[in-house]
Amino acid sequence: MPPDAVDLTLAIRSGAGGYFAEAHLINPQSEAPVTLVAEVALAFDLQGLLALRLDHSSYGKALTSQLFHSPALRAAWQRALALADGLNAPLRLRLRLALNAPELHALRWEALHDPLTDAPLALDERLRLVRELASAETRPLTLAPKPTLRALLAVANPRNGKQYGLAELDGDGEAARARRALGDLPLTLVGNMSGALAQVATLTTIQAALRDGPAIFALVAHAMHGDEGTLLYLEDTAGQVAPTAGAEFAQMLNQLAQPPLLVVLMACEGGGNGYATAALAALGPLLAQAGVGAVVAMQDRLSLGAAREFLPALFRELLRDGQIDRAVAVARSALREGSEWATPALWLRTRSGALWREQVVPPTSPGLHIGGNVGTIQQINVSGGSVGSIIGQQVNTHDTSPAPAGGSSDLITTQRQRLETHRATLAHYLNQLAITGSAHARPEVTHGIRDARAGIARAKAALAALGAPAEHHPDDTE
Repeated sequence: MPPDAVDLTLAIRSGAGGYFAEAHLINPQSEAPVTLVAEVALAFDLQGLLALRLDHSSYGKALTSQLFHSPALRAAWQRALALADGLNAPLRLRLRLALNAPELHALRWEALHDPLTDAPLALDERLRLVRELASAETRPLTLAPKPTLRALLAVANPRNGKQYGLAELDGDGEAARARRALGDLPLTLVGNMSGALAQVATLTTIQAALRDGPAIFALVAHAMHGDEGTLLYLEDTAGQVAPTAGAEFAQMLNQLAQPPLLVVLMACEGGGNGYATAALAALGPLLAQAGVGAVVAMQDRLSLGAAREFLPALFRELLRDGQIDRAVAVARSALREGSEWATPALWLRTRSGALWREQVVPPTSPGLHIGGNVGTIQQINVSGGSVGSIIGQQVNTHDTSPAPAGGSSDLITTQRQRLETHRATLAHYLNQLAITGSAHARPEVTHGIRDARAGIARAKAALAALGAPAEHHPDDTE
């Protein structure tokens, strides 16, 4: 299991005289959060940023300069990076935006650059860039073991959409793209598509399908955002346009006994040439408030070509470990060759970034079964944590009393499980590499191979230090 992320939270609010930010740091090896910056004034040139919206790079550099104008915030960023590097852990940057400042939510935070190196943050797989929103939802958000995953796709394509200036959606095409992206996951369809559970995507039919408890819900619809909020163009029972307030849609999700773990929001415009979801992106904060664990929404037009790269990478990586923030980071990097890497935004409620809890197989033996003098193992570091000291002594091989916490058998079992997990991940990526060839390998494949081999090396080193060296496999190294 990879080390927990270092959390840097930038809380940004509006107040008398402008905007203000606080910076808080959480070390995964410490129970005490640290306030790095109590309050610092910010100045955003909203009109200047709006003029740069078509250029992600220039926009990101300008936004970065304005956010990190204060030396105190730049120092906080540098300190968080140093801690993450020292722990060999990812860094999760949480942007906690005030709900009463919609102009802050409209900014493209995903275009931010590193204030020290000027590298785009969204393209760094070790950087988890998420938006966080305080929610009044009081139901506990607990991580259950990985469920039997099912997905729901709803496509709202009203028959009279042209009267409202809405382009026709390709329902069957959307279904085919969703099936390719989801792989073997069972998929339920709502809307005018072949094999759909319901042939119209009304608020009621969507709600009924959601009652079956799909973990993943994807919505493809037209939307409009105005002074009164987001308006979704769903369908009525006759398949005609049914304008639905975004707040009403969010309320429907909130009233479900079991809301989906993940909602993916997409919309189409311009005859189906791409996804244009700036209006749907405004639903992200509403759905996060409604109690959804995570919301992925597009802030701008996402071409169908980019969607074919982003969505399969997103779901493939999510199924590996349930870490939605890591999955989005990897999926964004799949768009590195184009200009759309800053388009997907992630709203996250969970502290860990996980949507479910991975089950750990307990050791098969409750005690130590080691004969003879064990010897002395000095304190060593494994994946950023301390193994501790094991003092040599004579151990009765028939003693089945429980081993103390951190005993060597538990440590060996844990490291062997990590080794097998990393080898399984490596095998997956090597298979992808064999299909595409090195010349056409996607970035997440080459990075995944590198990270898996690094994990294998760490686990093997730990096992060797524990006196249980692992057998070498040819693919363990290049």
